[in-house]
Amino acid sequence: MRSATANSIVVFGGTFDPIHRGHTEAALLASSLLGNVDVHMMLAGQPRLRTNVPKDLSHRWQMLQLACAAEPKLIPDATEIQGEGETRTIDTLAQLGGKPTKPVILVLGDDTALNLPQWARYDELNSKASLLVLKRYGHPVGSLVSHFELVNEPECLSHASGRMYMSKESVSPISSTKIRAELQQRSNVQSVLHPDVYGYIIDKDLYQP
Repeated sequence: MRSATANSIVVFGGTFDPIHRGHTEAALLASSLLGNVDVHMMLAGQPRLRTNVPKDLSHRWQMLQLACAAEPKLIPDATEIQGEGETRTIDTLAQLGGKPTKPVILVLGDDTALNLPQWARYDELNSKASLLVLKRYGHPVGSLVSHFELVNEPECLSHASGRMYMSKESVSPISSTKIRAELQQRSNVQSVLHPDVYGYIIDKDLYQP
């Protein structure tokens, strides 16, 4: 039976600096919850709220493609890195055609969802997107209910914008920040990275002091 969200654009965004198993496992969970749909892994160039400069864009794009190569449901997406300047999700949503009757479904960890009110033109998000919030740290995100309607089934996210589904399943709280710090100490991080991503990092001598 065809999923109700089969025609929706589902986006999991991030700087992926570097991309790790927590990212891919969370995106695959979102795909499963929504009926085994494709998930666009949207690479951010320079997010407005990020204070430190991410690793060179070309390296992050290469690592993203390597991590997604073995996962047919995960689609590397370069939409946000085509232009110049800071990344604004609201502009991406407009570019993807998000609207009240056909929203883009944004997949977020609960830690990221907490920061939504700080995003550029936050008040417009609920007119172009619905949210699938994954339980990462167990943060309550009830404050978002004032802008998003809480629904009990993930497939409801595709029916209209401004809806939010909170997953009951937990995803790994693996941290790219911690991985970068461990790589600087030359610690073994192979267990949390795709083998090809780890090989790329070592080959290019990334994240070294």
